[in-house]
Amino acid sequence: MQLPSAEIKNRVNQKKIIGYLGTCVSKIESFKYNVILFKITMIKLQALKHESVRKILGKVEIETIIKKMEGRKLKQTERNYLYRSIRPKLVAASILAQENILNEINKDNREDTSIIEYNLSHYGYEMISLKKKKGKIIPIEELIVTILVKSPKARFIEAIPIIIIKNHIDKFRLLELASNYGIKNKIGYLLETAMMIKPMNYLKELLSYLNSNKDEELSFLVEGDYEFLSRESPARVRKWKLLGRFFDEDFANNAKVYL
Repeated sequence: MQLPSAEIKNRVNQKKIIGYLGTCVSKIESFKYNVILFKITMIKLQALKHESVRKILGKVEIETIIKKMEGRKLKQTERNYLYRSIRPKLVAASILAQENILNEINKDNREDTSIIEYNLSHYGYEMISLKKKKGKIIPIEELIVTILVKSPKARFIEAIPIIIIKNHIDKFRLLELASNYGIKNKIGYLLETAMMIKPMNYLKELLSYLNSNKDEELSFLVEGDYEFLSRESPARVRKWKLLGRFFDEDFANNAKVYL
């Protein structure tokens, strides 16, 4: 049976309309995708201009990344930058982010500080504190290492020679911890400081060993500006391959108060 010509035309028009609508929907979806992709790209490009990023990546490196993200052809020198310099930095940044390193170093250490203050008081170095908080007593050797590794504040470091003098130190345990945490030079310097205030025969052997087996790497007693501390650190501090403004007369005056 043959359909009327009018109905045939209607069906053809319907198919054309459906096809047209399908094309429109496809174009709309494609447009949405491109808009989203553009927004994501803009966010990433904006991130590259952040001040913190500029401290890690140089101007040329950032320009190379942008060029790569925009799909432009890279020169040979830019490809070299990408593979030899940029990628290793980005891989390292990704690893640090995954391990939440920033969160770890930004943790509030007030609880640790209160434990340190409580233990310093226990070992004969009473500190002025607004909040007196009791805590667990830890061995004196571990307390010294905790200060130097986790809370290297000047007021805590100044206390170490005093508690060394006031208490018996397990020299073998102290050496073991110093070696494990890479702080032999710091322990040597503070042990020498204590011995200058009050000679202790049982610690002479440990001091002699530390003096003869210094770590080669330069390190901070307290964090600060490298160039400034390189100029201003006292000679005895630098002798132990350390940086920090700690003075013998200050330790001596501190001893007059606590000993």
